[in-house]
Amino acid sequence: MSAKNKPGSSMLWDEILKAIVDAMPEQLFPLFKELYGKEYPRGTPITLLATESSTYREHPDAPPGSRLSDIALLVNGTDYYHLECQMHNDQDMVIRMVAYDLHFAMQHTTSGEQNLDGLVMRFPRSAVIYPEKNNRIPDVLRCRIIFQDGSEHIYQVPTVRIQSYSLEEIQEKHLNLFLPYVLLRLRPRLNPKRKFPLTKNELTAFVDKVMIILKDEVEQGYLTEQEYDDYVNLFRRAAEKIFEKHADFRREVDRMTKPLIELPSVLQKRLIADNERLLANNEMLTADNEMLTADNEMLTVELADKNAELARMRSLLEQHHIPVNA
Repeated sequence: MSAKNKPGSSMLWDEILKAIVDAMPEQLFPLFKELYGKEYPRGTPITLLATESSTYREHPDAPPGSRLSDIALLVNGTDYYHLECQMHNDQDMVIRMVAYDLHFAMQHTTSGEQNLDGLVMRFPRSAVIYPEKNNRIPDVLRCRIIFQDGSEHIYQVPTVRIQSYSLEEIQEKHLNLFLPYVLLRLRPRLNPKRKFPLTKNELTAFVDKVMIILKDEVEQGYLTEQEYDDYVNLFRRAAEKIFEKHADFRREVDRMTKPLIELPSVLQKRLIADNERLLANNEMLTADNEMLTADNEMLTVELADKNAELARMRSLLEQHHIPVNA
């Protein structure tokens, strides 16, 4: 990773994307549809791939090293994807993407063909995601590659500029993975010297729209209750970072999101689960009590039998005039 991942810089924004992909990778499907027109039904197999690759083949004489990309995955056993999260408009990003994709192709997609072409190396479908607004970011990153025989190829990957999507577009296209990042569009207005600094009422209205989108996604079946909770928690984490020097805004987001984490339906489910657990414990205690009662009854019967046998033996001894000790 580059310096972007140093603690205290933009590591959080990378980690949010990775957390979404780790916990609910199907949330990438709407993005793939948006970028490539590829649609996958819910339940399509997804395999997360290792993102570390060796740099030995680049510099065989150099000490062993490795390169760590952001996200790599295989969908439906056939389609490879590579995503990078980038905060700044780095002019060298396209070069790094070429290197990432070359190593990816070498590791995952190189195969022999039964023809004169020999080996075939297939690059993954790649994209660079930019969470923060930057008008200088192009629609695609391009690099003109000239081979030794004079042939040329234009390597290009699309960019995803999250802040160019309105909340309405995000909802319409089910691009929920953008939602933890939308507060970033408010950050420039945190400067009190701005002509129109952010107000608490504007923040409240904005957060309310985000919560409505998430709730609507649950009602339509695009999110589960657990995924809803995950998104709300990631949104809160983003707010903590963005408003770390603005306690009043941070408290407002906290106030609006904390109660929503336990909606009436969620509370009802939790109470039902607690009740079921108590019933299960009660049944276990009842079963234990029944076992103890049964054991006590058995001991009582055994004791009665032994007392009867003891009385019979005493009677026999007395009949033969044999002294009986107390």
